[in-house]
Amino acid sequence: MNEIIIKQSKVKSIGLIILGIVMLLACVFVLAFGTIHKNVVYIIIGIIGVVFFVPCEIYSVKRALNPKPLLVITEDGITDMSTASSVGFIAWNEIESISIIRVFTQRFIAITVYDIDKLLNRISSAKQKVIKANLKFNYPPIAIPINTADESFNEVLSIIQNKLNEHNLRVNN
Repeated sequence: MNEIIIKQSKVKSIGLIILGIVMLLACVFVLAFGTIHKNVVYIIIGIIGVVFFVPCEIYSVKRALNPKPLLVITEDGITDMSTASSVGFIAWNEIESISIIRVFTQRFIAITVYDIDKLLNRISSAKQKVIKANLKFNYPPIAIPINTADESFNEVLSIIQNKLNEHNLRVNN
């Protein structure tokens, strides 16, 4: 079976860890500043930032120390392992469309499936919440970040689109 593995770039992973440390330190600084000056707004912002960035940083470090592929693309479909909330395997015949979405400056490969309930039934409740949040904000249910991949965004997108087109040609012939 022809399998394409999109791996995580070590250099980009280290950059993400450094960025996470900077953000975490900034939040600790805001929290300390708020505490010293008895400013509740700064304290709240600092706490929210620390609560958000500590798990993100732990995940980034674990991912860098124990690298897994971000995506595995086969003749049968895509296995998404790019984030903690990834849905896993998505068969080509489940995919309705592939597009690009932007959130601030980051691009994602967005996947819309034909049967969202089928997808939701096979994933954990925490991952279901992420998908439902995407849908609530009018985003496609699956958004795959490729920012730490060892391939360029356009290369990965092209591979996925080509494989989906190949699958559709096989099914229609």
